[in-house]
Amino acid sequence: MKINKTYDGLCEEKTQAGSTRWRVRVEGNKTKKITIPVGPHHDRFEDHYVAARAGLKVVLSEKPKPTKYSLEALCAEYIEWMTLQGEAGNLRATTIAGRTTGLTKACSFPSPNKKKRMGEMTCDLPIEAFAHIRDSFGVLTGAAHTCLKALRAAYRWGEQKGYPIDSPIFKVRSHHVEKGGATPWTDADAEKFLAYHGPGTMARRWFLLAEATAGRIGDMHTLGPRHELTRNERLYIRFQPSKKGSSEVQLPLPWNFMLEAANLPENASAYLLKRNGDPFASSGSLDNAVRKWIIAAGMCEPILDDNGDPELDEKGKPKMRAMRSQHGIRKRRAEQIAQASGSVYEVMAYLSHSDPKTAAIYTKRVDRAVLAERAFLLAEEARKNQSVPRPDNRGTLPNEEPNKT
Repeated sequence: MKINKTYDGLCEEKTQAGSTRWRVRVEGNKTKKITIPVGPHHDRFEDHYVAARAGLKVVLSEKPKPTKYSLEALCAEYIEWMTLQGEAGNLRATTIAGRTTGLTKACSFPSPNKKKRMGEMTCDLPIEAFAHIRDSFGVLTGAAHTCLKALRAAYRWGEQKGYPIDSPIFKVRSHHVEKGGATPWTDADAEKFLAYHGPGTMARRWFLLAEATAGRIGDMHTLGPRHELTRNERLYIRFQPSKKGSSEVQLPLPWNFMLEAANLPENASAYLLKRNGDPFASSGSLDNAVRKWIIAAGMCEPILDDNGDPELDEKGKPKMRAMRSQHGIRKRRAEQIAQASGSVYEVMAYLSHSDPKTAAIYTKRVDRAVLAERAFLLAEEARKNQSVPRPDNRGTLPNEEPNKT
């Protein structure tokens, strides 16, 4: 039996068949436990947990089927199709999860007249209805943008399934403005993180692995000793990134990471292992751990509510948001290559980019900074000499000095 520290009285038990069973100790009666059918990650867990603590059981009613030709019916059929494609390896799990979240949220919003949910409405919606879904997200323009993309994908798929053709969803504009994505780590950030997470810690090993590979969070939990190879008496890591269109990566492993990974078991299934020795089940579980490590190192800020006040957790402490992420390490690596006069193709090879345009973002930024510095030096030289210096001879006669007027 394993007691969950987050929820008082929640016990995780293993049955003889090896399956997990969740039981809740009734508050005020340590001898009585109530079995609940779902765990902490289920969307109905809170209902079951609260009821069990009070000595009651929640009876789940069968979820009604969506009305035919409704928005909810289209979304349900599309999600079912995506699930099958995911099982066949044709769609990434993160893509399915993101679209499912967006579609579910779109269906849950109340209609403009508040009498129905948007999911109950006919799927042949006017453009005003889709704009209403978009605006229902409020200031969360990023979530609204993701939702609109999911709806477009669902309607495009549904065109061959008897659903509307050329729906107005394709004409709805997103109000989201890209803010540059993840913030690149600075040298000070890296120094602060490594100073807090000392040698031998899982957090330190993660950081050095992310820095060495410049990989994405979706690949980190799968990498391990089986991806190593030796070439020219040097240890390399070789893997195929999971993101569609990425090229295979082959990179030498730096000594600082090899030193951190030296204590791993010979048959380790991954570089990053949890306390029980198992690898992280998914990139999402690793991402949760990464956020906790970053927050623990003090690289965080409080989460504010709509009134600008800090949100509090169950213990009355402010909720914190991590100010850095793994993708920021990836960006930092790209900028380091560009600052060292690395070409677009060198950035592409290191970051597994298949399109030079993506890699050129980093080199252009550095090139502009270098050009601006050169322009400044030229301007300073011109100010000193009261002239505009020219880099080459443009026709001055032999043995004559150029005219500086």
